Amino acid sequence: MRMNIANENGSRPGWLAWLLLVPILIAAAVIGFFVFVVIVGLVLFAAAVLITRLWWLRRKLRNAGTKQTLEGEYVVIREHIPRDRDPRR
Repeated sequence: MRMNIANENGSRPGWLAWLLLVPILIAAAVIGFFVFVVIVGLVLFAAAVLITRLWWLRRKLRNAGTKQTLEGEYVVIREHIPRDRDPRR
């Protein structure tokens, strides 16, 4: 089935109409493509933020129940300065 494009007097649009229509359609397609890319980028960024946040919360909850105390022995070593060598005197 073929569509018949006609104006008010029944004749087909001329070359001037096509000359104006083609650049407008190309510009609309280019602008639409960039809007689509921006929207997809924002959706992907929001999804990445959400997934990272959920991963972080799950990690914190998993580690909250497994807190362990580190036990061991230690020795405190202090440098002893004899009174006769004390630079403050």
